[in-house]
Amino acid sequence: MDERKQGGTKISGRARVVVIGGGYAGVAAALRIVGKAARRRVPVSVALVNPSPLFVERIRLHELAAGKAPRRIELARLLGARGIELVLGRARRIDAAARAVEVELEGGGNAGAETRRLGYDALVYAPGSGAAQEIVPGGGEHALSVADAASARALRERLRAAPPGGRVVVVGGGLTAIEAAAEIAEAFPALRVALATRGRVGEGLSVGGRAYVGRALRELGVAIREGVRAVAVDASGLAVAPEAGGAAPGDGAAERLAADIVVLAAGFRPAALAERSGLATVAGGRLAVDRWLRAPAHPEIWGAGDAAAVLDGDGAPLRMGCATALPQAAYAADSVVAALAGDAPPPPFRFAFFIQCISLGRRRGLIQRVDPRDRPLDRVITGRLGAWAKELVCRSTIAAIRLEGLRAGGHGSPGEAPRPRGARSLGSDASGERLPSGAAT
Repeated sequence: MDERKQGGTKISGRARVVVIGGGYAGVAAALRIVGKAARRRVPVSVALVNPSPLFVERIRLHELAAGKAPRRIELARLLGARGIELVLGRARRIDAAARAVEVELEGGGNAGAETRRLGYDALVYAPGSGAAQEIVPGGGEHALSVADAASARALRERLRAAPPGGRVVVVGGGLTAIEAAAEIAEAFPALRVALATRGRVGEGLSVGGRAYVGRALRELGVAIREGVRAVAVDASGLAVAPEAGGAAPGDGAAERLAADIVVLAAGFRPAALAERSGLATVAGGRLAVDRWLRAPAHPEIWGAGDAAAVLDGDGAPLRMGCATALPQAAYAADSVVAALAGDAPPPPFRFAFFIQCISLGRRRGLIQRVDPRDRPLDRVITGRLGAWAKELVCRSTIAAIRLEGLRAGGHGSPGEAPRPRGARSLGSDASGERLPSGAAT
């Protein structure tokens, strides 16, 4: 079914906007577009494409894996009565020449799956990212992750079924790996948990921050192996080799870490939709966008979140996470409405980091102050206060998205001056100069 008339640019007099992805960036962008368009009296019709009817709090998936029951957040309720159409299905291809998205509707997956073709005047590309299990041979068959809700639930069941003394190895030294190892160790004290990483655990933290994370992990019983890279996973565990070497399993230099459960948390893989659609990509498959978050060859497409390569001041893609995704979504939404209204392009997207925050189980946490380019400063908050602050960040993230729907995008617009330091909003202003108190994913 094709919902775009050939040669036409609007449906029923309304500009058609399609948002791909029901995560932090996609939901925030959809709500903001509707609100901003209403205030500007720009007639729009917005459709949000997502395979699940539920919103997943990815920054809490390590909690789900450790057995904590997640909140059930229905996308339909989160979107509210804003007139946003929720299309349950997977975007399989973007036909940029025809300005249409081919969607395999929910319940498909077979030869007779129903498809729907959504035409658009503007597209927000925010399908997010998934587990990068393929980075280690055997990872797809023998390792688990906390990259999505289904994977986190599968890990939870494996952890619950593990016998006392069972061994768990978490691969990675970044924020996601640290949180997963700490949460598992605290929730399952009868298991032996280890963390194996190429460099140092918490490489991007300050000296004090790394020291605190190390102490907290050791107090939880987590064994730390630094300077090793994972070279293979099988049913009996993980093979590692010194990072400086080039060893492969079987050449005598690799070491085996016996494990009942291996959790790969060494990175995320962007959605493959852009690459599959023939759009320009960089950084392992992320949609290439310019300083205005638009695909250079297709200015009617904006990118936001993990699947878009939004560049920092040094020309490197911003790290994945809701802390970067939400300001990008706000900027993209404002830019879409400005374009549909016939306004001049906004100033280029700008972004400044403020903090990194890590939960270390339910009773410990770390808030690491960073400079605008995400480099660690000496200031940290630790212990129970750090855990409380991290929990506040997680709660405020979903609250900010809900607020976006309630106040109809009434704050910020392209080119406005940034809010004062400490002001909290979805993206604070559309230029991305301020950000919400970040999340650890």
